[in-house]
Amino acid sequence: MNQPYIDFAHYNIWANNKIIESLSQLNEELLNQNIEASFPSIMKTVSHLWMAEMGWLSRLQGKGWEVSEITNFSGTPYELFESWQKTSVAFKSFVDATDLEQKLQFDHKGENYSIPFREIAQTVFTHGNYHRGQVVMMMRQLGLTEIPKTDYIEWVRQNARENK
Repeated sequence: MNQPYIDFAHYNIWANNKIIESLSQLNEELLNQNIEASFPSIMKTVSHLWMAEMGWLSRLQGKGWEVSEITNFSGTPYELFESWQKTSVAFKSFVDATDLEQKLQFDHKGENYSIPFREIAQTVFTHGNYHRGQVVMMMRQLGLTEIPKTDYIEWVRQNARENK
């Protein structure tokens, strides 16, 4: 029952790693350059992605929205990328080992929510797609031409080639 979500978790890690591999080639100044977008820089966008994955994982694990590691982060972009990768792997491990039909109950801004774990997982993964797309557009705005392909179909094709 969890297999589609486990597959999506693998894809999420692969796509994040493709973006990280590309961003790791850039200098810190470029990563932090202000750009007109949802977030003011590539690093702010990546931090948001990491925070969403970590926050939802923490909430799913019954720890509330615990993201102090991110809000207190003071390392280099490359250390941030590594931490984000670890969170993505931890999220995948959670999806792999958990009954995703369970419901998460939580309050947010005075309202109570009850959402199946599988819907939270799907939200995290589609949220990642959305913001990775923004990172790609930000890279283009900065004049970069070496842009990674992170579409789901690219992951499917790569897996098919590797499993021949």
